[in-house]
Amino acid sequence: MNIAGYILAGGDNRRMDGRKKIYLHRDGKTFGQWICEAFSGLSGIYLSVAKLPEDSVSGVRNEYGLQLPEIRDCYGHIGPMGGIASGLSRCREDALFVAACDMPFISRDAVRRMVEAYSRKPVLTIASSKDRLHPLFGIYPRTILPVLERQIQNQDYRMMNLLEQVEYETVDFGKDSPELRNINTREQYKQMEDHDGCESTAAPMPLQMPFIFAISGYKNSGKTTLITRLIPVLVSRGYRVAVIKHDGHDFESDVPGTDSYRHQKAGAYGTAVFSGKRIMLTKEIQGVDEIRLFAAFPEADIILIEGLKNSSYPRYFCNYPEEEPISPEKLADQIIKAMREV
Repeated sequence: MNIAGYILAGGDNRRMDGRKKIYLHRDGKTFGQWICEAFSGLSGIYLSVAKLPEDSVSGVRNEYGLQLPEIRDCYGHIGPMGGIASGLSRCREDALFVAACDMPFISRDAVRRMVEAYSRKPVLTIASSKDRLHPLFGIYPRTILPVLERQIQNQDYRMMNLLEQVEYETVDFGKDSPELRNINTREQYKQMEDHDGCESTAAPMPLQMPFIFAISGYKNSGKTTLITRLIPVLVSRGYRVAVIKHDGHDFESDVPGTDSYRHQKAGAYGTAVFSGKRIMLTKEIQGVDEIRLFAAFPEADIILIEGLKNSSYPRYFCNYPEEEPISPEKLADQIIKAMREV
């Protein structure tokens, strides 16, 4: 099959404090080198970049430590859809095997499985992990380029919406497959390094990180009110939202009079309540931080954090009543734009 590898080099890398993820190292090699090794059996490999330097010769340069032909994302800051459309319009091959540059665990075997599935039925083929789809590890035939261009023209940049318009197949790698793991924040990168040194005791890493956005401010500054108005706006635009609240002064973990409250007061260090469609868990634990909680919401597109005003996450700072809060619609626009620029 005439398929080329296509590495999405990433946007502004804000969640990595500006560090280019393709430069990061795992076991002595850069992420880019690991992905190139996985793609070594394909007909070629391209690198998707935001722009080409003036001294670029035939689209080849050494900035990423990789001798690869480059294809410029001619659409700008609209996320991976622009890079993929640009690649399909410029490549010579029949299809591009797309991989995000923050996937240093993909293997030749994973690539082989995807190519075999595509050869049986040459339509858009993407990886999945049980009930979660991973469109940034998939084979994109050039035949879907008109659909991508039409979606971009309509300013609809969500990759998941593409799947509603084209035929596609999936290759299931199973739950918690390491091949589909993304390292796209400095916290995840540190956690990966901890795993390298002590795999058996490190906390489990989520496959793909939701976008994290903090709503911060001082006490009674309007954080909760803004969040409760923001959530339905994001949900109405097709995003799945979770919320994590940080309480700097500790809190009462259950409602007096409930069975679980009585269990706690009797000495249980943890309690859980569940039904057919929800769970509630309370646990006494030392040294917990928000990173450990992200894995509880693997299905989320966006996790809003209430508080953590001194964190490095992108955030909005509430300052009511000194300043009127931003409208939920405008803040939703800012969050979605920031998601696409990561």
